[in-house]
Amino acid sequence: MVWDGAWLTWTTFKDGDVGRREITRPDMVPEVLRALRNQVGAGAQVVHGEWGKPATAMPQALLSFGSEEASLAPWFGLHHGPLDKGHTLYSATLEEWKDAPQIAVAASTLWQDAVNLVFPQARHIPLVQALMHDVVTWNRSAPHEGWSFRVDVREQGAVLVAARGEDLQWIHHLAAGLEPDDVLYAMVNAAHRSGADVHQARVRWSGIQALTQGWDRFLQVERAGDLEIQSQTWRPLLESMMACA
Repeated sequence: MVWDGAWLTWTTFKDGDVGRREITRPDMVPEVLRALRNQVGAGAQVVHGEWGKPATAMPQALLSFGSEEASLAPWFGLHHGPLDKGHTLYSATLEEWKDAPQIAVAASTLWQDAVNLVFPQARHIPLVQALMHDVVTWNRSAPHEGWSFRVDVREQGAVLVAARGEDLQWIHHLAAGLEPDDVLYAMVNAAHRSGADVHQARVRWSGIQALTQGWDRFLQVERAGDLEIQSQTWRPLLESMMACA
């Protein structure tokens, strides 16, 4: 399941449907989760993440000794500034990547506390981690010399990662109000800054197709999943999260 601060999105993968529920007040989050628990059962396997939270990644060699959060916090602050009130840092080691980099992702304490209360067995899979899993799996199954981008793009904004082979190159987030060219130029500029040939790059996307128009001017473009119904556009992302569990 995915929480974006206003809507909860989930699937059980049994019937193929994706559920969406708007939550207008923060104190309603546990209530909605309890209703969902009644549907799926208290012992169900659950993975959860928050959409669009800032994230950063660092090589293990650059991290100091001590707790992961204390070591990552200065790097996160350098990239994103201070954490928003009511947030903490969630960290994870990306074992499937070359040199096993560490990621730090902002996490809402309200959401984390509600999930832990209702689904104590739930596993936290940040969306950026799910996209990273997608791109490294893609590069293994269909090797590519250039950069490979994995992007989830919606009215809420975009979450982007890039890799070359099994080397993580880039993590980025764009806020709401974007146009297709905003996402395209973010990818093009990231590749250019690293000296990569953007015309040798490819992108796999999920989300809203209208926000990908024109990307093929520079990139090889393909879609993750083939569902047009608005709620179902979340299914590839939910499947990616489950693949990480």
